[in-house]
Order: sequence, then structure tokens, then C-alpha cells
Amino acid sequence: MVEIIVEDAQPESPIAFAAQELKRYVKQMSGAELIVVRASSPKPSILLAIRQLSAHKSQKPPELDDPREEDHYRLNIDPQKLQIEGASARAVLFGAYDLLERLGCGWCVPGDDSIPKHDTLQIAPLQVDARPAFHYRMMLDFPLLSIAQSIAISDWIAKNRLNWVHECPNAHGEPKTWYDRRDRVLPEIKKRGLHLILGGHTMRTWVPETHFASHPEWFALQESERKPPTLCITQPQMTGELIKNMRHFLDRCPEVEVVDLWHTDGEVFCHCSNCTRGVVNEKQPPPADAVQSAYLISYVEWINQVAAALAKSHPNVMVGPLIYSQTDRAIPDGAPAVADNVLVGLAHFFRDSYRPLIGEPKSAINLRFLGNDLTWMGKSKHSYIYEYYNGWTAPYVYPGAQVIVADLQTLQTLHVQGASSDMYGYSPINMYVAARALWSPNIDWKELVRDFCNRYYGDVAEEMTTNEIRLETGIFGLGGYQANGARAPEKPGAPLTSGRYLQNQRPGQITFLKRLIDKTKNQEVRMRLDRALKPWSLWNDEPRFWAFPDFADPN
Repeated sequence: MVEIIVEDAQPESPIAFAAQELKRYVKQMSGAELIVVRASSPKPSILLAIRQLSAHKSQKPPELDDPREEDHYRLNIDPQKLQIEGASARAVLFGAYDLLERLGCGWCVPGDDSIPKHDTLQIAPLQVDARPAFHYRMMLDFPLLSIAQSIAISDWIAKNRLNWVHECPNAHGEPKTWYDRRDRVLPEIKKRGLHLILGGHTMRTWVPETHFASHPEWFALQESERKPPTLCITQPQMTGELIKNMRHFLDRCPEVEVVDLWHTDGEVFCHCSNCTRGVVNEKQPPPADAVQSAYLISYVEWINQVAAALAKSHPNVMVGPLIYSQTDRAIPDGAPAVADNVLVGLAHFFRDSYRPLIGEPKSAINLRFLGNDLTWMGKSKHSYIYEYYNGWTAPYVYPGAQVIVADLQTLQTLHVQGASSDMYGYSPINMYVAARALWSPNIDWKELVRDFCNRYYGDVAEEMTTNEIRLETGIFGLGGYQANGARAPEKPGAPLTSGRYLQNQRPGQITFLKRLIDKTKNQEVRMRLDRALKPWSLWNDEPRFWAFPDFADPN
């Protein structure tokens, strides 16, 4: 009988959870029952322990202020003992999931683990020293649908060694969808040791539209008229109300480590003379980029003002703006540095999806995004790239693994602190590849695609791998944002060739997937192929979470 040794008398929750996960999956794989003990014995054992890890005895210890060290773990496997040592409890859990993967488990899609069956479990002697390339490894849970789906997403995040859950209610007024699920979802986040960021498009959360009747001056001036829900960011009474409401929320939800302060979704920002620093009062209509640059200076000052107020009442919380749409440009030279308790998200919205940030074929759009990123990074202590590895536009098919890996290699070289993705329109291979490359970007994208298919598609894995690599290779370098435009005529002068490519692939993909559905002998694989067929067959509909199994909350 193999024992799981947990050294601490009262282990931190993620270590206790790691022991339970090892027990659960070993039993599912082989039927064997492991027992958890507190002290070592002569029996074969799996040791779970927190250690201060340094690279090698002959080398200097890692920098203590490097936040990536928090997720550093080691596996040491010999015939008698298996040791999982981590710099934190979460790192020990990551090591446990690494071990289970090496035994054949797959964490490909939330709520749909792949668990092999074996009479016995064996693993050769091995030493692994693993440390992530990026600190911020995040995924966004939006929209907040079923509680079961939110739990499954958090579970998938931990299993794939990401460290941040981004719950995104996009609320009008208080985030009631988070309040309603908090008692169920938060324990699942905590037992995995994950960090929590919450919010989304939150101008209307902290100062909702209901204030417009009594305080129209709190809202954005656009075309000589005040309109909600976007805010006038230089209005002091509005800012006071916003800070009060954010503090109320953080008092109620002390688990939140970053609270978002995003604009509303769209292009509207306040054009009053204060927000645009007098630029719009010039006799001649100013250029749009001059107005936006002036607004950006006011915006950074406003973010810093809110951050300074929260630093006094909630010193361990950061404010999370998103540089997106209204603020999508380089930070002006005249803007102050971003406060230290601000985590800046840098969105690549409507980028060239099938061309890398750097390299061939060149993309002026992508190079502009990257240039903007560098200016914000230069004035921010904390920042991450907000990417779109999800297929949220029609037809919800997005073969992006090749570009994802290339981009994360570039971002590592540029010392970017991390990256995130929306999950609305979950694209399973993209998400799997992104999670692995966020840990270690120097990896072959084709091998990651093959690894996903081998774990997920069973007896038709080789055919699915070949098909996915062919789609990836065919679409690489084409123009357009994801496949936007695949259903509609493209505008003259701006051909969205990625959309045309996928449209041409559609009949063959439907035939191919139907053939594999008939061929497979595995019922789980058949259901996965049925889901993979949906975006190709529905095409004009919106199968945003086509890749997920059904998530029905228990009564």
C-alpha cells in the first residue's frame, strides 16, 4: 500500500487538496486506494511538502522578490519514494497534477478530464525542476453562467498550472451574480490556492446608470450631451461615489486581490473640456488622436487617484484598468507613471489573429499593439497582455495555436509579466496550448496540438492531430481578426482572408468529423467529436461554449 505523506500537522488547503486529488485520480485510473499519513514509514510513499527551493547547491538561490518562484516545484521519483516539493502549497498542487499527467491524465477541457485505465501504475525514475516563465497566468470566466461551469473553469485553471481566476460579472450596479455564487465557488478557488481578480467592464458597476437622473454631470459628454453609462472621469463627486462603492464591495468580498476598473464595452469616452484637458475647446476641431491622448492623461491620473484611495483602506488590493478601445494607444509622454498598486491589462482587440506580433508575415496592426504595450510597460510596475485565444466571433472556429506559441515566446523575450485570455467562445486546443506556453513558451506548437489530441481524442487522435495541424498551417499568415467575416461579404479593400479560408474548409470539415464520429469506438470521444462538429455545422448560430460538456447545477 502506497502512502501519501503530508508533513505539516495542519497543511495549507492546497496541499490537503493535492493529497485528495492524488487519491481520487489514482483510484479512477487503477482502482488502488492510497492512504494519507502525517509521518514517514518504510512503505512506498508520495511525499508532499513545502520547501525553500534553490536551483542547485552550486548556484545562488533565486531572487526572493521574483513572484514566479511562488509556483516553483520539483518532482523526485525513485523506486521507493516519490517527492513533490513546492515553494508554496499551490506549487505542490501543480506538482501533483504534473505527476498525474505523466501517468496519462489529461486536463483538456473544463469538466471533461481524460482518465486512462490501467491495472497497475508505473513511472520511471525521474527528476523534474519546474518554474513558470510568466507570473500572471490568467483566464477569464465570462459570462458567469452556471455555478458548476465556474467551478470547472477554476479546476481547469489549476490543473493547467495557471494561477489567476478572473471572475467577470460585468455588472450593472453591485455584482450580484458573484454574490449569488460566492459561497459555492470561492471555496473551490481557495482550496486550489488561486489568486482572484473580479470585475470586467465595471464603470457601470461602481457608479450605475441609476444615478443619471440626479447626477447627469457624472456621466460622459458625447456630442454635446451627457449620457450613461460611461463616466466623466474628472468629476470629483462621481469619483468619491465610485471609491465608496468599491470599498463597500471589497469589505464584503475580501478575497478579491485585483478589482477591475474598465470602461464600458464600446468606444465612448467623455469629451468634456476637463477630461480632454481643453483640447476640444479649440476653434478648429482637433484630430481624434489628439483628443484621445489628452483623455488618456486624465484617465491615468484618475486611475491613480482611485488607487491611492484604495491603498489607504485596502492596502493589499490592486486596481485593474484595461487599455482597450477608448484607451487603445501609447501612453502619452505627459501622463504620470501608473501607481504601484495598479495592474494594467493591455488588450489586443481586433489584432491580426493569424500573424505573429513580431516576425513574418509582418502585421502593422500587431506591431502597433506591441509598440503601445512597451510604452505602458515602461510606466507600470504591474502589467499583463489581455489576448483573445477564444473564438468569440462567427463562426467560432479559431485555429490559433501556432501564433499563440510564437507570441508568448516574443513576450517572454520582452520580459512581459504575463498574459490572459477571455474564455467566451472557448477554443479547446488554443486554451490548452496557451496554458502550456504560459508556463514554458519554448515548446513546439505542433507537439502541444498532438499532446492535446492524444489525451482527448483516443482512437482517432492521430487523424484529429493531422487535421488540426493542416488547418493551422493553411490559415497561418492570412489577414483578419479571428474568422470575423466568414459569414458575410468582405469589405472592398479589406479582405478578411481568414474568413474565406474557413468558409472553404467547412464542407470538408463536416464530412471529416462525421466520419470520425462513426469510426470511434469510445463513447466519450464520440461526444467530444459531436461538440467539435457544432461550430462547423451551425455556422450562423452562436455556439459560444460548444466545446464544454453540459453543466447542470445540482438542486
